[in-house]
Amino acid sequence: MFRIALKSILGRKARLVLTSLAVILGTAFLSGTSIFSATLDRTFNNLFQDVFANIDGYVRSTEVVEGDFGLIERQRIPAETVQKVLAVPGVADAVPDIQAFARIVGKDGKPIGAEGAGPPTFGSVAVEFKGALWTIAEGKFPSGPKEVALDESSAEKAGYVVGDTVKVIAQAGSREFTLVGIASYGDVRSPGGATFALFDVPTAAEFLGKPGFVDAILVVGDGTRTDEALANEIDKIFDPSAKVETLTGAEITKETQDDIGEALSFFSIFLSIFSVIALGVGSFVIYNVFSISAAQRQRENALLRALGASRSQITRSMLIESVVVGLFGSIAGFIGGIGISKLLGVALPALGFDLPSGGLVVTQSAVITTIFVGLLVTVLSAILPARRAGKVPPLAAMRATALETTGKGTKQLLIGLGFIAVGIAIVGAVIGGADNNYLGLGIVGVFVGTIVIGPNVARPVALFLGRPAAALRGVTGTMARQNAARNPKRTSRTSSPVLIGVALVTAVSALAASINGQISDIFTEQFKGDYAISVSAQGFGGLSPSLANDIGKIDGVKNATGIGTALAKIDNKGRTLTVISPDTIEGNYDIGLINASYSSLDKDGIFISRSLAERDNLSVGSVITVVLGDAVPRDLTVRALYEHDDLAGNRVISRETFAGTTVSSFDFGIYINLEDGADNTEVRAALQKAVDDYGQGKLLSRDEYIDEQAGQVNQLLGLIYGLLFLSVIIAIVGIIITLLLSVFERQRELGLLRAVGMTRKQVRTTVRWESVITSLLGAVTGIILGIGLGWVIVFALRDQGLSSFQIPIGTTIFIMVMSFFVGLIAAIYPAWRATKVDILSALNTN
Repeated sequence: MFRIALKSILGRKARLVLTSLAVILGTAFLSGTSIFSATLDRTFNNLFQDVFANIDGYVRSTEVVEGDFGLIERQRIPAETVQKVLAVPGVADAVPDIQAFARIVGKDGKPIGAEGAGPPTFGSVAVEFKGALWTIAEGKFPSGPKEVALDESSAEKAGYVVGDTVKVIAQAGSREFTLVGIASYGDVRSPGGATFALFDVPTAAEFLGKPGFVDAILVVGDGTRTDEALANEIDKIFDPSAKVETLTGAEITKETQDDIGEALSFFSIFLSIFSVIALGVGSFVIYNVFSISAAQRQRENALLRALGASRSQITRSMLIESVVVGLFGSIAGFIGGIGISKLLGVALPALGFDLPSGGLVVTQSAVITTIFVGLLVTVLSAILPARRAGKVPPLAAMRATALETTGKGTKQLLIGLGFIAVGIAIVGAVIGGADNNYLGLGIVGVFVGTIVIGPNVARPVALFLGRPAAALRGVTGTMARQNAARNPKRTSRTSSPVLIGVALVTAVSALAASINGQISDIFTEQFKGDYAISVSAQGFGGLSPSLANDIGKIDGVKNATGIGTALAKIDNKGRTLTVISPDTIEGNYDIGLINASYSSLDKDGIFISRSLAERDNLSVGSVITVVLGDAVPRDLTVRALYEHDDLAGNRVISRETFAGTTVSSFDFGIYINLEDGADNTEVRAALQKAVDDYGQGKLLSRDEYIDEQAGQVNQLLGLIYGLLFLSVIIAIVGIIITLLLSVFERQRELGLLRAVGMTRKQVRTTVRWESVITSLLGAVTGIILGIGLGWVIVFALRDQGLSSFQIPIGTTIFIMVMSFFVGLIAAIYPAWRATKVDILSALNTN
């Protein structure tokens, strides 16, 4: 039987390749993820080992405020600490290190680097010393308040050469410097694609942070002590109350490697999601193909049974075939994963994400995992078809044509409805107040139940969807409609990949449309200004507070107010506070103050939302201890409560609170209110000039700003559409294989139709419309399921402020149109094959 199984595989090479495609797609992303992750880990580990090779100690504060999404605010240390460290026995040299937000403006007046979602834009220190992190590739190190050096990648991207004037934006504002040097970081032109503007220590402290303070101190030993002993010696000079620590060179290297690894982990997560989706959706194709194979070989298997083969031998024969398919697909997928890793290695530098030099890292675990997962998915998908193949009786299947048997499926219907009922019950419990973590379990139950009952609903739905084809194409349309409904099991399985992809996209699109609409309503209600200047800082950097002051001096501007955020520690937990300027916010932003005015907020005060006051039993006059990034506790008195916490969050403080601190302050937006009677055209031109001179930010009218804020959620759809595209590719493969079986099953039928006058064009039309009906079946079911799923998610998030549900009409129409074309594309090859059926051979019943 083993030899028979191998001969069967070799005799159907085209089916082997087509079946393996589903495995190849999934395992390619899986192996690509493993290889690329291992390559990134090794190359960046090697980079930072080289960069920190001469660093023996790293002195910094232990006071850290941690916020959401990995944001941290570490206390700065006084610059005079450097002299104390230099006096420690065993220290050969020590220099300050500063790393903060800075944005380089290109020659075209546009900032370099992607704003918000891209690699960060830094300002830092570059000085000549033994443990220097930066080396000068051209020119010299910067010295003085008018000089700057740039990383090689940024200089090349902007077209800057030594001697040019470069505009840089930082916490202190926007300034022009003379480019005196171009630097590299180890063997890369820019670490991780980030941009770097480099200064001497005094300039960096004043321009990037706070004069007289630095972020850390780099230490080089004289060789008389180990790194651990040197760190201990340095720690002895600090009082415990100073909360300063000294890391060894190995420790700061490891920490930096871990940080960059975490920052780059989204690549692995992204590819892992693709591989899971591909393998999950591909399992339907694999299952369908092996069901097809069992139907095609009914006569062959019956002959083997008649010659003495047992049921288990027939089953094992098909399982052997699944092992070969899984092995072939996994190996091919692994090779494809190497290609994906190579493509990523080329694509990322092209997108501005510079990677250290080095070859691909192919680990043994990546090989084993890829082959094991590919084999496991393939064999599990083939078990049920293999069992059915073994049940073929010796005589019942002695026929000239292959036809997959179908039954009423009452048991299957009951099982599917049971899954749906359990899923709906779990979802209902979540809606009723149960933990949201159970929502995913309920959704999976509904998905599984829908797929299980698919064959029971496929026939009536296919007949309904096929009515337009029958009406438009006559006899060929009618035949296509009946062919799609003839075997509902096969039609349902074939449409399942389309169903899953469409359901996911529709659900997320519905969620995005609902969030979009609610954000628009919120900004319409709370944003009162005529114009806004916005940046996508996302917690790091932004606009200097000085810009709002400059904007407010323009003729025709009544007031301009900056809105920012700050990380703080409250009750020993990281919190994000909204920062406003009380004297300019009136008429620009409405947070719904309750019986109070903005002028009541001073440097020692805080506004809190009414919901927070009710939750924590606070009121006007209560005192809240707030610790900013300088680690100094401040007792702030509640001056007022407010209603609207959608944008402002639960806590609002005055920018005056930052006066005298070491904490940097930025605005993520500036709201502008014009004077009555001001010439809108002239004022806008003046505002645009101010923004252009500054070098960063986007000037938007009120309506434009509201649309932009509401539209940000659409960025989430990019990933989802990528997943849909992957599902579509697998669905096309599945539909192609299924239609090829359909052609094989109906060879005699096609021969008879050709014999009585059906043209080749009519044959192609029949196959094409059958494919379209199958694709639309998955799309329609997926849209219905996706809309329901979207509503459930929106309702479950009501406690997070999401209160309205909107159906994504545009996305729904796009999906239906795309599904139509998917059906057309998938039918090209099977339709061509159908026209090549030999009439005489097809009519031969022997």
